[in-house]
Amino acid sequence: MSSKAGRRVFFVSGLLFSLYSLLLIYASVSTGAFFMGHEVVFVGTSIMSFCLSYLYPQFKENDERSKRIRERGLFFSYFFILGYMIILMPLLQFHIINLNGYQAVSLLATLTISTVFTSFVILSKRY
Repeated sequence: MSSKAGRRVFFVSGLLFSLYSLLLIYASVSTGAFFMGHEVVFVGTSIMSFCLSYLYPQFKENDERSKRIRERGLFFSYFFILGYMIILMPLLQFHIINLNGYQAVSLLATLTISTVFTSFVILSKRY
């Protein structure tokens, strides 16, 4: 598989996930039940697909540079994810935002996916 074919597959899947998430968001807003939880997971998945489309040539080779990007990206993402949890805990505890368990887990999953892959993209420009 060529580098362009892999990038195209991730880009097309990112577009499909984006369209699907827009459809789900529109459907949930029009029915009055906004933010059921699963809408944002598709947004995170589309971000992941677009990031993988950008990173495919670097990660395809699996050299020292790509390993360093993955290692440092997960290291930085760990602290951001801890920060998300530290911020969300008091917001949920003091009922500033009202989320059920599924919505909270969906929000954390989306933030995790988005943070990990955007940190990969940022670090790929740095290293």
